[in-house]
Amino acid sequence: MHEAGVRLNVLFGGGVGFAASGIFGSIGAYLTELFPSDVRANGQGYNFGRGIGALFPSLAGYLGQTHGLAWAFGVFTTTAYGVVIIAALMRPETKGRIRE
Repeated sequence: MHEAGVRLNVLFGGGVGFAASGIFGSIGAYLTELFPSDVRANGQGYNFGRGIGALFPSLAGYLGQTHGLAWAFGVFTTTAYGVVIIAALMRPETKGRIRE
């Protein structure tokens, strides 16, 4: 693997890992602002799509075998950054919203 590829994987992969670990500290506060109390009690037990998530280990293995592990990491890192940017742009603003 080329040295620049290793550095990019460490740089961007570290960012994805940091964000993935940090989301659990803030998601509860954000969900509190989105939903009223009667819905919030049931809505905190959310699920991140197990059906689609179950396909990714197999896809990563396939991409790693056919194109190399660095390429597979690059695809998943780029996809993760893209999904986060799209989700951040689509989320509703909660500043000044009165909580029920």
